[in-house]
Amino acid sequence: MPVHDPGDRYPLVVIEGPDDWLELLDLCDGHLGEDDLEKLRDCLAGSCKSVVVERDYVCKDYRDTYTNYYAKKFATYPAKCTRLLFFDKRIPPDDWWDVPSYAGGFIGYSVIRPTRINSIGRTILKPEACDGARGFVCRTRFTANLMGTELEVRGFPHISQDTDVTVCAHAACWGCFRYFTERYPTYREIYPYQITQLTTDLSGGRLLPSRGLWMEQVVEMFSRFGFYPRIYFRKEVEHFDRLLYYYVESGLPLVAGIEPDHAITAIGHTCDLGVAPPAARAFSDHYLTGLVVNDDNGMPYETLPRDDQVARFSGARRVSDYRMSQIDSFVVPLYEKVYLAAEDVEGATLELLEDPHVGVAAISSLPPDELVIRIFLTTSRAYKAQRRSSPLPYDLARLYTRLPMPKFIWVAELSTRQLYPQEQILGEIIWDATASDGDLFSWLVVHYPERILVNDRSSDSAPITERVFPTAQPYGLYKHNLHPVG
Repeated sequence: MPVHDPGDRYPLVVIEGPDDWLELLDLCDGHLGEDDLEKLRDCLAGSCKSVVVERDYVCKDYRDTYTNYYAKKFATYPAKCTRLLFFDKRIPPDDWWDVPSYAGGFIGYSVIRPTRINSIGRTILKPEACDGARGFVCRTRFTANLMGTELEVRGFPHISQDTDVTVCAHAACWGCFRYFTERYPTYREIYPYQITQLTTDLSGGRLLPSRGLWMEQVVEMFSRFGFYPRIYFRKEVEHFDRLLYYYVESGLPLVAGIEPDHAITAIGHTCDLGVAPPAARAFSDHYLTGLVVNDDNGMPYETLPRDDQVARFSGARRVSDYRMSQIDSFVVPLYEKVYLAAEDVEGATLELLEDPHVGVAAISSLPPDELVIRIFLTTSRAYKAQRRSSPLPYDLARLYTRLPMPKFIWVAELSTRQLYPQEQILGEIIWDATASDGDLFSWLVVHYPERILVNDRSSDSAPITERVFPTAQPYGLYKHNLHPVG
């Protein structure tokens, strides 16, 4: 008997076989659709051993849409939801109330909405628990309280569209907003109905029931939430996929538009450092095999392959039906004082590397044609913390941690075709993210294997200082923005 205490507010389902998942249909009072149950089972069958069902759950996201929309309908919609809490341990039926004893096996939860269409509401799942999830992803800490015990899971938020209040673009924006809300206290919490009200200048009429959004409306919603977004269109931008990769590598979830009328959230990437090295100077997207995305039509952490890498994922689990070439636009949420865009940093990096006075050929033994360049945005606080804790040659950690920096910096790491697959670099160029495009001295540090140049931008009169090193010593890539699955 897989169901224990079926009449209780917190019945327990012990999963011993695929048919045990069917018990959730009745326990969710008919609100969980068979298609949605199959999505959950397909995603978690390899990891989930027990499910605690929490009835009469008050979901803040659903309550927002219920109060402002569903309560106004002639048909009767329940005001409360059911929450499913998943564990990778078999919970003894006699001890299911002793939550602290099995809290370490918590792998996430999913709210089941009584919306009749697309019942999967707010869902947070541990990436490693999702069968076939891979790559490097944005994730942060979420909590759930079960019978007085706080459970923790680290993941990226997912929700399905209900087709009335939220459509795919709303769901994608909600995922970005909720991620930033949980990770950074400066961003306010916002709910699905409130998100629909963020676009007014470009609404084109009534906002509900939603008839879909275009990407310019997504920009407006990001701006009203508190971001300073940038929008990119494939037909207008050179190296579109590379720029998208730069922002994802920076740990910034973004909303990507897929032709003709769909939107997803890009939250990470997959790569293979074992692919053939580039024939000449290259950027790190040479090793990119795909994006990790949340698509409201499925479950989280799907791989969206690069077009020339589709065969690699043949037969694999959690692979999107879309391809990177189908992404025709994307909107990236930026902090107010990030004035330099990714394309500005790429252009400035190439210009500096070719400079006759401070370029790589002028003052370094690094062969220009062997370079592999990795560009990303990060906070100076995180950068200093990692560089302090990681082995660096010539006491560079002390230099970096003491150097005045703005809140955000762009970094262009310099490696070679031989070293990059070993996750090693020989230097980096650090850029002031608050600088203006065209500022000739917007760099803070130029570090080549044999020397380092430091430009103290906090003072107009401070000269550029230089240190020379006896030998080249490689060190590790910066790893903080994204987290490996597993």
